[in-house]
Amino acid sequence: MLRSEVAEGSELGRAVSELLSNGQFVSDELVNRIVVRKLQQPDYAGGCLLDGYPRTVQQAEYLEAFLASAGKPHAHVVHLDVPNEVILARLTSRLHCPNCKQIFNMSAETLGWTSECSECGSILERRSDDREDVILSRLRTYHELTGPILALYTGENYHRIDGTLSPDDVFHAIQQRLGPCLNGLPAPY
Repeated sequence: MLRSEVAEGSELGRAVSELLSNGQFVSDELVNRIVVRKLQQPDYAGGCLLDGYPRTVQQAEYLEAFLASAGKPHAHVVHLDVPNEVILARLTSRLHCPNCKQIFNMSAETLGWTSECSECGSILERRSDDREDVILSRLRTYHELTGPILALYTGENYHRIDGTLSPDDVFHAIQQRLGPCLNGLPAPY
C-alpha cells in the first residue's frame, strides 16, 4: 500500500518515498491513514492480507479498533519467522523488473547470467532499500518496534510459520493455518 501511494505521486506518497528510500519506517499516523483508506474500499470488503502491517503496537491497536468499529473480525497474524542472516542474504541478492514487477534472486539458477527479465526483457534493477546498511537498520527497528506486537496476538489469531522453508511450503503452511479465511487466494507464482 505504501509503494502504491508512492507510485501515485501524491503529497503523502512523496513523504513516504523519502522515508522508505532511507530504510526508515513511516509514522504510525501516516501508515494508519493509508491502510484504513484502503480497507474502506470495496475491493477489501471480503478481507485481505496485509504484509508488514501493523509494525508497531500502536498500529496494531489502531487496526483492531478500526476493525471493531467496522464490525469486522479480529486480525490474524502470520509471523514468518526468519533469522536475520537469512533475511540479509535474500534481500541483498534481490532484483526486480521495473516493468512487470517480477522479483528475481541473483543467486537463483532461474536468473542465470543475464540482467534481463525473463518475462518481459526489461533490465532488472535493485531496489534502493535493498542495501546491507539499510536492511540492518530495518532489522534493528523491526526487533525494537514490531517484536512486541507478537505479545498482543495469541491463541488462534497468531500463526508462526518457518520462513526458511521454500515459498511453496510457506504458502501451504499459511493455507493450512488460516484455512477458510483464504478461500479464493491464488497459488504462489
